[in-house]
Amino acid sequence: MQESEIKESLERFKNSLSLLDVVFSRKRFKKEIYNEKTGFIFNAKYLFTTRDNQFDFHLIFKDGNITTGEGKIDDPNITIIYKDTETLATTWNKSADETLEYLLDNSMSYKGNMCYLTKFSYLTDIATGAKIKGYKGPKNQLIHSLEEIERGEEKRKLKNEELNRKVDEVRFLDDPYLSKYTIQDFPRLKALKNRRRALKPAICIERAKLLTDFHIKNGFEKDKEGIPINPELRQAKAVNYIMKNRKPIIHKNHLIAGSTTSKEVGVPIYPELIGTAVWPELRGIGKRKLNPNDIDKKDADILSQEVFPYWMERNVREYCRKEFDDPFSQWLEERWVFYFMMKNNAISHTVPGFTKILKKGLERIKQDYEKKENTTNSPEEKSFFKAVQIAIEGIIEYSRNLSKEASRLANELDSNIQDNKDRITELREISRICGKVPAKPADTLHEAIQSIWTSFVCIHSENANSAMSIGRLDQMLQPYFISDIEKFQEKEKRQSYIEKAIELVGSLFLRINDHDPLVPSIGNKLFGGSSSDDTVTVGGVDKEGKNAVCDMTYLILKTNEMLCFQDPNMNARYYPSINSEEYLRRLVEVNINMISSPSIHNDKTMIEALVNEGFALEDARDWAATGCVEPTIPGKHYGHTNCMLLNMVAPLEMALHDGVHPLIGEQIGPNTGLPSKEQFQTFNSFFKAYKEHLKLLIANSIEINNYLGRSHQYIHPTPLLSAFYEGPLEKGKDLIQGGAKYNTSGVALVALSDAVDSLYTIKKLIYENGELDYTTLNYALEDNFENGSAELLDKINKIPKFGSESSGAQEIAEELIDFCYEQYKLTKNYRGGDYLVGYWSISYHVGYGILTGALPSGRKAGEALTPGLTPMPG
Repeated sequence: MQESEIKESLERFKNSLSLLDVVFSRKRFKKEIYNEKTGFIFNAKYLFTTRDNQFDFHLIFKDGNITTGEGKIDDPNITIIYKDTETLATTWNKSADETLEYLLDNSMSYKGNMCYLTKFSYLTDIATGAKIKGYKGPKNQLIHSLEEIERGEEKRKLKNEELNRKVDEVRFLDDPYLSKYTIQDFPRLKALKNRRRALKPAICIERAKLLTDFHIKNGFEKDKEGIPINPELRQAKAVNYIMKNRKPIIHKNHLIAGSTTSKEVGVPIYPELIGTAVWPELRGIGKRKLNPNDIDKKDADILSQEVFPYWMERNVREYCRKEFDDPFSQWLEERWVFYFMMKNNAISHTVPGFTKILKKGLERIKQDYEKKENTTNSPEEKSFFKAVQIAIEGIIEYSRNLSKEASRLANELDSNIQDNKDRITELREISRICGKVPAKPADTLHEAIQSIWTSFVCIHSENANSAMSIGRLDQMLQPYFISDIEKFQEKEKRQSYIEKAIELVGSLFLRINDHDPLVPSIGNKLFGGSSSDDTVTVGGVDKEGKNAVCDMTYLILKTNEMLCFQDPNMNARYYPSINSEEYLRRLVEVNINMISSPSIHNDKTMIEALVNEGFALEDARDWAATGCVEPTIPGKHYGHTNCMLLNMVAPLEMALHDGVHPLIGEQIGPNTGLPSKEQFQTFNSFFKAYKEHLKLLIANSIEINNYLGRSHQYIHPTPLLSAFYEGPLEKGKDLIQGGAKYNTSGVALVALSDAVDSLYTIKKLIYENGELDYTTLNYALEDNFENGSAELLDKINKIPKFGSESSGAQEIAEELIDFCYEQYKLTKNYRGGDYLVGYWSISYHVGYGILTGALPSGRKAGEALTPGLTPMPG
């Protein structure tokens, strides 16, 4: 832009800010900044500036009035910093979504409360006159016709081998592969599956509204008398209120009662976590290209005018910022390219102990906590034990409400109509079951499945729907399957029961699929594509080391294969020499038919790794996958197995620029020197510089994870989830305080292969072969290998890569793995446990790739980095 154009655009920017006063003085929009009905007054100070300090302008909201002016102001709630005046001049022509994208390429940054940025983006979206897009009715909309779904299913021809003998610990399946069955044999599952695939997820505000209403009435920091509120009791009472007041839903033709949201397929909002990040999109989220979600206009207004304002200062991210004095480690995280902290969004990567609920029932567990409350002299323990009881009462009451709803639905159906008779019978059985479990122990397969699901739903009233996993479902359900099927002696009746069991498991999987995670557009573009990752694990060995593959293992695999959903995320354990070859063959067949699901784990290696990290052998043998593939001990291990994802090529870019990250344009790491043969006379000296920058990022990632964990302890404790674990009762501590038997934090390191290949390229071409110098390399990287780099790329491509059995690349990889392991072991997490390092990337290798420049490995700027521990493609 020419200087005159910039000046003109800056004036337009100033005038546009002044226009806000005109827009929001209108009655239609006034409630966004001054709502007499709710008592909400948006008082805020904004400062807009540039990094070169060539422009300063402020915007003040005060008691329903808006003022603007030039110059700085004291104590702004947020300072929005633009790269230069040219960037700032273009912002008003951008949509709210496009403006936030400036955060990704570092054209814009901020200092202060992020919620004020998302609120401002929403207000500017209104002020610029954007049409209200994507507002729908309260019901889910069909994004595909059922006919389209059916045609797609017909093209998916499953091929199954037949196995006419019992293997592993199978007792009742004559053909463990269940090869004769297809989805066509289960019309209920087929119809519900097709409808699920056709539905567009809808934003559900039920939990968010109930939570907010509760705290507005009862207080958050202090009660009505001004007395500070115990966080665990506060959380328990809020969750109890949610469960007692949420709508008990039994969807048409479903066998399992209850739903995680009020929608048929819902996207729940957790405003105390990341919920406010979607504020700028409330008017257009239904029309966005990636993962669109329907939203009712009334619901959008409630979020914007009632819910989000209450949580602007009370969410985990902003509490952390304020409590720990705006730490540098958080600033790094909010630059997107260094590491991503999952605790802003959730702390749900775990596997509750559902077996405990199935065997004991919640009433007995509640009694255990009542006894502890009555015998302890510690005020903190008394509060915690009481909190768990209050939370359990909420689950039991919700289940009773489901029972009443099933009875009501049955009574409303005309029993004289033939088609209604079977459904009336089903609803009355559902009513009976919900009146029993999870308050009491389960005795049948249907009761066990309903108990797990009701508990799962209620856990999500407290915890975000992010990788809260089911665990070893085959091991939990096998005793009930045996108990049920042994009641029948005739072959035909047993066969009918097996079909009923498939239908029940399928019904559970359909319910697990009733929710999607909330992902803002900026997250979709970087890391989109992941579901809620509610993981189910099958197979392997039991606690005694014996073969655990059983009837329910094969039955679950068959059901999952027929439904072919992304959730539940299926993981299978295979123990060589103990589990059968037939089982492994079946896993491979299902994996082919489902296009890479289930994930297949070497059970022997995983158990050995867990024992090496201090887990008892019998516990290690009981591991289940969490989220994607991470091992967790169900009901004993609170591991937040994906607490962070760290980008391993970010420190490489810093090492190549004397501690400056090229995307950020600022000094991040220590001054290790501009690369040259004089500065780094040996490869090891450059490798040392890389490690210094990596060490800095690791240390800061640990610090901010611990800060966020301590923020959860105040904002978002977990008394309800604690009831499902071994340890909190014995220790008198919430899980978030270290109450579990095992307390670890899981670190995912992304792009190891890219780092290794780049480092090995530097070692070979610069130091060993003398075919390259740093000046030429940096020019090629800045030019993205575009002009005159063909010969260099040819040399790079001839360098052996990680995974090619090159001893040189392997040595660097092993040294890096050991270094990262040792660095993360230096510091305990906020619960007193270890950091455990792994190498999986979900889809973050794509997001980090977008933000990463060209690399010495030959990878070009913006291309996806290498996933997991796999070799570089190509």
